[in-house]
Amino acid sequence: MIYSFNQFRVDAGRDRLYHEDKPVALEPLAFSLLLYLIENRDRIVSRDELMDKLWPSKVVTESAVNARLRDARRAIGDSGDRQEIIETFHGRGYQFIAEVSEEDAESAKDSSKRGSIIGLDQQSPVRFCQASDGVSVAHAQVGSGPPLIMTGSWMTHLAEDWCGDDWSRLLSELARDFTLIRYDIRGNGMSDWDNVEITFDRLVEDLGLIIDAYDFEQVAIFGPSASSAVSIAYSLQHPERVSRLVLYGGYAQGKRRRGDQGEIAESEAMATLIRQAWGRDNPVARQMMTTLYIPDASQEEAEEFNEFQKMCGPAENIARFLEVYDDIDVLDLLDQVTTPTLIMHCIQDSISPYAQGKILADKIPGAKFVSLNSKGHLIGDSDPEFQRLLYKVRQFLLP
Repeated sequence: MIYSFNQFRVDAGRDRLYHEDKPVALEPLAFSLLLYLIENRDRIVSRDELMDKLWPSKVVTESAVNARLRDARRAIGDSGDRQEIIETFHGRGYQFIAEVSEEDAESAKDSSKRGSIIGLDQQSPVRFCQASDGVSVAHAQVGSGPPLIMTGSWMTHLAEDWCGDDWSRLLSELARDFTLIRYDIRGNGMSDWDNVEITFDRLVEDLGLIIDAYDFEQVAIFGPSASSAVSIAYSLQHPERVSRLVLYGGYAQGKRRRGDQGEIAESEAMATLIRQAWGRDNPVARQMMTTLYIPDASQEEAEEFNEFQKMCGPAENIARFLEVYDDIDVLDLLDQVTTPTLIMHCIQDSISPYAQGKILADKIPGAKFVSLNSKGHLIGDSDPEFQRLLYKVRQFLLP
């Protein structure tokens, strides 16, 4: 269902909140609280009921409910003082009191580009599985054919990934030929954000968690950017589960591990900027990432990507990802890789230097290397190299 009130729209199927058709960043549990109150707006919902529904397997304090309620109110322009949308009944609970209209999502006109994505109609609902430390990891599949796991990387969102021209078109095209399995890494997208341990070993463990959630004897892995190293580490731990590796824009050593003091200082400065400015209305920190990821983006594309980034996680998580990724070092593992590997790298990639792609190709036995004459870290379908990228991936995975 899609629920509308005031100038807001809640898409229950996609777990998204919109204001005048612009997405509003909202932490997953806060969104779940808002949706639950809307769906039960004919009555007062007690605090205990919210705790049971939102944290069914965890012991939480009342402050956790208060924090999520405060986040939801802030996102919809309400407050504890105003209470024009969500009213508190002291000692009893909460009720959504704004007038709501609803419509079936199938008949709703979605103003985003999502409806034009090939294969989207076959996407399974977002599901969740629990890591060994209790963190909930979101995953979904789309398309049909041999299984292909898209290793979770920085700044993804299972619903919103479909809405932009660059990444969505790649996902759509891959879904033509493969059962494409995607997930949001811990602390990111639709997975748990709060109090999650973000380390390289946990990211490798979570990749295995997702692979084990599906009934495939072997899978191919597409590892973009920093997740290339995660994919390599998993393939060494479980070589029998991985048929082939595609590493796109990846690196063996992060900025803090390459011995360049300038890169180390840059990494520290970026982490500080993200922690201080990530969630602000002024997109200075996010614009920095947009310029690096999509250097040729139009103003409209840049604004869309700036807003998308804000939906993917809070400042502390985003900064922590940067630190973990910049501290990656799998250089000594590369000569142990036995899985057939394709490495693809843009010549002018400003996120991952071209030299890092060459290192992967040189060190991984028998690896195939494809240079892409582009300066973007993300290649959209308007890039002249986009079709070549797809051709090379299909040629390698569908021999």
